[in-house]
Amino acid sequence: MIKLLDILKEIGDSSSQPYKFDFYGDYAGMRVYGFDTENYPYTVELRYEDFDLYDENTSNILSVRFYVSDEEEPDIEQDDIVTNKGELFRVMATITSIVKKDIQDNPGINTITFTPAKKEGETANVSRLNLYMRYIKHEFPNATVKPIGTRGAIEVKLK
Repeated sequence: MIKLLDILKEIGDSSSQPYKFDFYGDYAGMRVYGFDTENYPYTVELRYEDFDLYDENTSNILSVRFYVSDEEEPDIEQDDIVTNKGELFRVMATITSIVKKDIQDNPGINTITFTPAKKEGETANVSRLNLYMRYIKHEFPNATVKPIGTRGAIEVKLK
């Protein structure tokens, strides 16, 4: 019965339980977290841009990037890997938990940016974008979302 409940949560109703994650450190404006799934080690990088709590007119941007770390070569970042091992929604729940925790710890953040990774040879990854947008709309229902630049980046203005 427990397995059936886990499977139902994986369908993507945003109720998937996050993996346990660790804070690795703060490195010159970038906070790094990590977690392990049954199949892959993930790294989540949260980079601060234009962060100035003293100027209300400045956008306090949190740029989010996550990727699978290569187990043999930890310095190799694989952000275009196709994992699809039944852990997709738990991975998204974990990244969402990390971002929400970091925003709670840094209340001056008013903007999140990210760029969905593309598979080799593609100009856009619509399926990843749709997945990310579903999580954003669920977790930040009052946010304004718009594309920025020409590389597929997305800006999420928090309210």
